[in-house]
Amino acid sequence: MSPEYRTSSRLGPLARARFKKAGMVASMTLVVAVGLAGPATAAAQSVTAPSSGSSGYGGGDDNCKNDDKSIHSALKSLMGKYGYGGDDGHKGCKGATGPTGPTGPTGPTGDTGATGDTGATGDTGATGGTGATGGTGATGGTGATGDTGATGATGGTGATGATGDTGATGGTGATGDTGATGATGATGPSVCSDIDATLDSSNFELRGALTPDGITYAGIRDNRGSNPTPDFLWTDLSGNTGYPDGRTNPDDGGRNVGFPCGVSISEHSQSAGIDVDVVTTTGQVWETPCTEDNNDGGPAHLVCDQPWVEVNRQPEAGASNGGRVPGA
Repeated sequence: MSPEYRTSSRLGPLARARFKKAGMVASMTLVVAVGLAGPATAAAQSVTAPSSGSSGYGGGDDNCKNDDKSIHSALKSLMGKYGYGGDDGHKGCKGATGPTGPTGPTGPTGDTGATGDTGATGDTGATGGTGATGGTGATGGTGATGDTGATGATGGTGATGATGDTGATGGTGATGDTGATGATGATGPSVCSDIDATLDSSNFELRGALTPDGITYAGIRDNRGSNPTPDFLWTDLSGNTGYPDGRTNPDDGGRNVGFPCGVSISEHSQSAGIDVDVVTTTGQVWETPCTEDNNDGGPAHLVCDQPWVEVNRQPEAGASNGGRVPGA
């Protein structure tokens, strides 16, 4: 149709240009679609017959085919030229295969194989000819001295020799140091003995005795009747509580009581009371009481079952009607 007979467009120049661009893009899209139909159809046909190669478009290990890549690039270039750039939704081509990675570490050494069978022994070679006799060698060195022989039996004992002269007397050795003084031993019992007597009653007579072994006794003899008993009856007073035995007395400031070294006996005629006293090696006076009993039809005898007590006051040097109070 001739241009002069066409109906003129009522659109402006800018609108007409945009419609023109759109028509060109549509035409090229149709061309691309036709170009892609071949590879797509071939990919569909290859589903039933897989091969070692990759598909013609997208996926697989190969790069995109040249025709697909060219069409795709041309379409993007053309659309960009006319202001229609951006992502077209088409999956990009797969890049080229990268370089081969480094070789991995060497695996562990395998087990040693079994030892092979030993080969057969070869034949023995022929004996060589006898060599010429060598010259006489030099004389060897003297051998080492042999071990000492066993000791012979001991000979008989010889006669005893004459006695030698007496040697001179050696000098006196130096006097050794004096040893340390030993601890003071415990005070032993006194070697004292004593006796005392009283006859204040016509019925009996009394004795007080101290023997060298340190024992104090009280004795009585019955004198009643026309035929008095000649025997003395003795009572050991050393077993009574508090008897002076050389101990330390805590009730008297820790003083040593000593051992008996003198004895006396006395009787009170009115009360029939009897007292036995001792003086010790430390100058102390101790006393114990006894009673006389003659009411049981037998001979008169003593009852001495009371403890020994330290008398108050004690003898003291320089005293005049006084003395030391025990414990003071």
